[in-house]
Amino acid sequence: MTTQELDTLIAQAEGGSADAQFQLGLCHASGDGLALDPVVGARWIAEAARQGHPHAQCTLGLLCVKGEGLPQDYLAAGTWFRAAAAKDPQAAFNLAQLEQANLVAEEYPGEVAEMLRAAAAGGIPEAQFNLGIELLVAAESDEAKTAAAELIFAAAKTGLADAQYQVGLMLDTGEGMTRDPLLAVEWYSMAAGQGHVSAQYNLGLHYELGHEGLERDLARACELYREAAAAGHEKAIDSLIALAG
Repeated sequence: MTTQELDTLIAQAEGGSADAQFQLGLCHASGDGLALDPVVGARWIAEAARQGHPHAQCTLGLLCVKGEGLPQDYLAAGTWFRAAAAKDPQAAFNLAQLEQANLVAEEYPGEVAEMLRAAAAGGIPEAQFNLGIELLVAAESDEAKTAAAELIFAAAKTGLADAQYQVGLMLDTGEGMTRDPLLAVEWYSMAAGQGHVSAQYNLGLHYELGHEGLERDLARACELYREAAAAGHEKAIDSLIALAG
């Protein structure tokens, strides 16, 4: 950002532009073009939030959660997330997380589920995954399981390791998806590559046993078990010991 651009931004913020106030706050909070000053950053973001700027409200909520630039305050965070939730899917998801952790009370029964649905519809991968898991657990029909799997798959395609592992698991078991062990290996591999411990173990198991079209590879299985065992995965430790014996 040039000096002239910064001067213009400051003038707009001081003139009451919520967009400028939010951007100026982010600059102070991150040290981008300005001296790092979380307190001043939070102050400008709060100015924008009070004008109803949804992204500023969501960001201010996060600052309240983290205690950056202002005191940590979960109730205030919940208030700001709730204010932004209708327009900012990330705010809806953040509010659901606080409520699920019992850090903020629901304003009405079912608010958590409503916030998760809004966040999932807004394309937040973590919300798609969380809602998908909840729906999968509660599903009483194949159609309901398929709908849940679609949400989890949408999250997996964004690169979310937990969702990639769950897709592998569903392909392994045929729950919510047509069973396909070879395709399960592909999804386990993606999650394992991100350090997902359960994916490393399940992938190791596939290579240890071999199955439809997958060549048995004990060296690869041991490698995966070691990775999972290093993170404390008990079954991986047992499998590694068994192969070594």
